[in-house]
Amino acid sequence: MKRWIVGLLLVFIVSGCADKELYVFPDDGGELLFVAHLKEPLLTVIDAETEDIVGEIELPFVASDLAIVDGRLLLSSVEEEQLYAFDFDTQALEGIGEVGLGVSKLLEANETLYAAHATQDRVSKISVEPFEVEAYAATDAHPQSLTIGDGIVFVANVYGHSVQELDAKTLEVTATYSIIDRPNGIAYTDGHLLVGGHGPSGALNRELVDYSLETQEITERIDIGLMPIEILADGDSFFVLNHGSHEVVALGGDLAERGRLPVADNPYYGAIRENRLYVSSLDGDMVTVIDTESFEKLSEIPVSSGPHAIAIREAQR
Repeated sequence: MKRWIVGLLLVFIVSGCADKELYVFPDDGGELLFVAHLKEPLLTVIDAETEDIVGEIELPFVASDLAIVDGRLLLSSVEEEQLYAFDFDTQALEGIGEVGLGVSKLLEANETLYAAHATQDRVSKISVEPFEVEAYAATDAHPQSLTIGDGIVFVANVYGHSVQELDAKTLEVTATYSIIDRPNGIAYTDGHLLVGGHGPSGALNRELVDYSLETQEITERIDIGLMPIEILADGDSFFVLNHGSHEVVALGGDLAERGRLPVADNPYYGAIRENRLYVSSLDGDMVTVIDTESFEKLSEIPVSSGPHAIAIREAQR
């Protein structure tokens, strides 16, 4: 893979607007990957077609998560009250409104944004354009993973050892479930939740749990690998990231294993676009590209320290 760095080209701070900064990197309108880093305030920009790194943007904060909403790249930070947006046309980054501290996870659904505030024990519902925090819910301790299905937002609370369901419109908490200790990683499928997590201290988890919302019972326990903390749904398939055993596991719609692939140390975040799965390895400083249909490793993209959240911008041409 060809690697060339344009690096940070911070042009100037726009006069009269102290929270808007302009950045320049090559953008021909093709598909782009954006990778946020947890170990430094950095955003890596990758051309998805060539897999070349076309920019490394030094952010004014460490970005905790990314999302594409309304044609812009949204960035959150645990230590910032602001939500930020990067405009692809102007290549400007600016604060767009206050959401409160502690945002560790973003979920976009139908151009509505949901934010888990891990350090504040709350979930927010946000309208991006025009910007407004429409509702919020108090949750159990350390909400982290989010998913949505049938008009319900599900949140896994790591230190609350619970999964809660919230009405997607009002954010009213409608149910609380005890499924697994220190849950992290959650997906919804046809009235069921797939839940991973760290497990109890001293007895780390190796199971992915299939939980029936109707009966409120665990219907299946799958020996998946050490500490499954991210579950990605793609049609009738699921991809599970085991950050303890450094691997990705593919499951069919029947939850039977299709295969597993080793990846660099501590895979922690994934994103899917068409038939490509991109996995970032927090301690391996790598983004792995996997074909979701054949479940074969296609390539590895070395990046700077601590890659984490990934967002994919569709081609604009």
